[in-house]
Amino acid sequence: MSALLDRIDRLAARAPWWAWPAALLALGVASLVTSLVFEPDPDGFTYVFGRRFGSGCAFLELTGVPCPQCGMTRSFVWAARGAFGVAWAHNPAGLALFLWLQAGGVVGLARLVRRDPRALSLPWQLLVGWCAFWGVGLYTVPWILRLLGVHPLP
Repeated sequence: MSALLDRIDRLAARAPWWAWPAALLALGVASLVTSLVFEPDPDGFTYVFGRRFGSGCAFLELTGVPCPQCGMTRSFVWAARGAFGVAWAHNPAGLALFLWLQAGGVVGLARLVRRDPRALSLPWQLLVGWCAFWGVGLYTVPWILRLLGVHPLP
C-alpha cells in the first residue's frame, strides 16, 4: 500500500499544491448546488425547473427489482435540504456519499485557506475502512434488504 501511496505522491508532485484541495472544494460545492437545483416532490420524483427528472429506473423496469442506486438522487436532494432522515430512508449510501462530498469540500477549503495541502489529513486506514463500510454496510446491505422487502423506498 505504501508503494501505491508513494506513486500517487510522485504524480501529485507535478501538479500545483492547490490543485487537489481546489478539486475537493469544487466537488463539494457542485454536489450541493446541483442537489439544491433539484426539487423533491411528494410523487416520489425530483424536478428540475418544474420538469420531472428522469423517466424512472431502467434496471427496475427491465428486472422488476430496484437497483442499488434507487433513491440516490432523492437522497442527495433531501440531504441538501437538511432532511437527513428522509435522505436515509431513500438511500443510506446516498446520504453518506453526500455528507462525504461535503466533508471533502470543507477539507479542500481548509487546505486552501491555510495554504497547507496536508491540513485535516486522515490516516489511509481510516479512509479504506470508511470506503468498505460505505460499500458493504450502507450500499449492499440496504439493497439486499430492499430486495427482500424489508426496506422499501418511501
